[in-house]
Amino acid sequence: MRIKHLTLLILIWVTAITAAAQRVVTLQDCRDMALENNKNLRISQEKVNMANYDKKIAFANYLPTISAQGTYMHNEKQIQLLSDEKLNAISTVGSTLQGDVNGYIDPIIQNLMQNPMVYQIIMNSPELQALIQDLHNIGAFETLDAIGEEVAKNFTLDTRNVYAGMITVMEPVYAGGKIRAYNKMARYAQDLAEMQLTTEQQEIIVTTDKAYWQIVSLANKQKLTENYVELLRTMSDNVDKLVAEGMATNADKLSVKVKLNDAELTLVRVQNGVALSKMLLCQSCGLPLDTELILEDENLEDVAMPVYTTEYTEDDIINNRPELQSLELATKIYNKKVNIARADFLPTVAVFGNYIVTNPSMFNGFENEFHGFYNFGVVAKVPLFHFGEGYNKVRKAKAEAMITQLKLEDTKELVMLQVSQYEKQIKEAESRLQMTTEKMSDAEENLRMATVGFNEGMIPSSTLEAAQTAWMQAHSEYIDAKIDVIMANTYLKKAVGNL
Repeated sequence: MRIKHLTLLILIWVTAITAAAQRVVTLQDCRDMALENNKNLRISQEKVNMANYDKKIAFANYLPTISAQGTYMHNEKQIQLLSDEKLNAISTVGSTLQGDVNGYIDPIIQNLMQNPMVYQIIMNSPELQALIQDLHNIGAFETLDAIGEEVAKNFTLDTRNVYAGMITVMEPVYAGGKIRAYNKMARYAQDLAEMQLTTEQQEIIVTTDKAYWQIVSLANKQKLTENYVELLRTMSDNVDKLVAEGMATNADKLSVKVKLNDAELTLVRVQNGVALSKMLLCQSCGLPLDTELILEDENLEDVAMPVYTTEYTEDDIINNRPELQSLELATKIYNKKVNIARADFLPTVAVFGNYIVTNPSMFNGFENEFHGFYNFGVVAKVPLFHFGEGYNKVRKAKAEAMITQLKLEDTKELVMLQVSQYEKQIKEAESRLQMTTEKMSDAEENLRMATVGFNEGMIPSSTLEAAQTAWMQAHSEYIDAKIDVIMANTYLKKAVGNL
């Protein structure tokens, strides 16, 4: 009893592990996973983010720019406003005057000293001798030397270490419409990136649907092949019995064996095809390649056909198709490039303000201290003549805009042609589905009658083999026809922009 309970627990455990390892997904699950994990889609999303940043960058051109600059410079020599000769004359102005006075007084004194009476009076008078000595050494002249030296110093500027700093504010007032054109281009570029993201999403959905239904088709072929192999094995056993009873020949036996070997080989190929297709779907969905996916539709006896009620007009297609919207946005971008090319040759006006700090400063003499001042003004630039450069640039931009417009018109025609092709493809797929439905019904009836006849010994094994092959082919074509209808409607939805 314990062994039975233990065996039951082991079976439950194994079943739970197998169920956990397998993952049942619907078509919408595969779409969601592919949209979430696809690398190209992430790249497109980052391009949308980049376009948003470009939009913010373009808007910043409306706002003032603030910048700061600073500099330091060391000079080997100082600035000297006067020559060495003149500086020396200023610094020795007192000594020079003293010499001039002495040169004037000395001849007078010498003439007086030649008179014996005057000489005797001077020699006998200490006061006169002191007065003559004071005339040769006037103290005021020494003060003039000191003042002259100070004045000479002020004519020598200490510029060996120079510091300067400036803060600038610049605000554009008029730029020929370039800033506005750049902002509109940035908005169009963001919309264009979003449209390209939508296009990428639709491509991923179509690719995922195609992989999903391919697996469903192969899975149904695998089930048909497995049934066919089982039929051939049963038939092989029956033929062996008939050969033993003398009711069939060895040739019939060998024929069934060959058919069985071919069917088993086909089954292996189909199984490998299903495994590889599931690995491809896992890669598209961002899952590990060894994930055991079980599709919701692959185990059904028949593929469910959704109801399609797609209604659209030509205007709906033009407004909803992302490729056309992308080209329209590209046309608008190139039209703005025309404005930008024209703006390069229109006047530009801006206001500015500066605050400047220097050391040495020149606002209180010339002193080695930091002092600053501000200024503001208006700057204007007016292009005058460029030998036709601006005119040709504008013409070139207009030609690029015209090329984009022509591409848009051509793409519209191609899209409408594509829609018409998919509409016809849907009709062909529906007609094929109707024919395969009738063919499968006939093949089932033929197989039933052949099986009854073979079991009663009224028809040979080759006839039963042919009926089985026809039934398998008819059933496979029926499943593929249904999938073709589904994919044709998917392609049409993408073509009209409703996917």
